[in-house]
Amino acid sequence: MAKYREVPCKYYVALGQCQKGREAEHKGYCQHCGKYEPRARVRSLNKKKLYNTKLKF
Repeated sequence: MAKYREVPCKYYVALGQCQKGREAEHKGYCQHCGKYEPRARVRSLNKKKLYNTKLKF
């Protein structure tokens, strides 16, 4: 299963504008781009684990 990257790429400027000259569309192509680098280091949360802990207590 693919990992969904919610953090925009460092090279993503706006819709259709990429500094690397690629087709810039964050929800589609940018996530599969080989030149993808996250703009900031963000710790992603395990949403399944959070959901299960809320059910237990």
